[in-house]
Amino acid sequence: MDIRLLLFDLGGVLYNIEHARTRNALKTASLNPECNIGFSLEVADPIFARYDAGKITTNEFVRSLQHDYALQASDEDVLNAWNAMLLGLYPDALSLISSLRDTIPIALLSNINPCHHQCIADECSLLFAKFHHVFLSYELGMKKPDPEIFRFVLDQTGYEANTILFLDDTPKNCESAQSLGMHVRLIDPLARDWVQDITSQFL
Repeated sequence: MDIRLLLFDLGGVLYNIEHARTRNALKTASLNPECNIGFSLEVADPIFARYDAGKITTNEFVRSLQHDYALQASDEDVLNAWNAMLLGLYPDALSLISSLRDTIPIALLSNINPCHHQCIADECSLLFAKFHHVFLSYELGMKKPDPEIFRFVLDQTGYEANTILFLDDTPKNCESAQSLGMHVRLIDPLARDWVQDITSQFL
């Protein structure tokens, strides 16, 4: 492989997240004992995708959650539940990206929404500054796994798809990138063995 750009996902790759924490926090706030909140790595109710894609505002998102899931919670409590999944940068994330940036171009492509971005902004400011390109779904009005967002990355970076290695923890995202010709590595959020592999290959 002639890899000229490393394209990283954020959550589950560089930043530790646990969807169950948010799902459970929202269920706890619901008046409906049978409340079934579809929110996981693989499957999510449409409202979450709309927010990540910047199609609705934070206020609209909160109102929708309160209505759709019968939440007996203030706006602040809903947002706290929404942020419950954010556990922090993986300990090796900043050192990895800092080392790579001097040897190969690196880019970030994250499905993220305004609330989560604001919550992690200070913690991730140094990390984000290391990337040569940063692509955030809510700012672009599109999200993974939509092919359009990968085509946007290709247009903006100027690299051919077959010279990009994409690292993401979601199979559907990897499949979409691969369909456009990118090389992919599916990351297990619970394992960090890939860090050594990438270090060995590109440093």
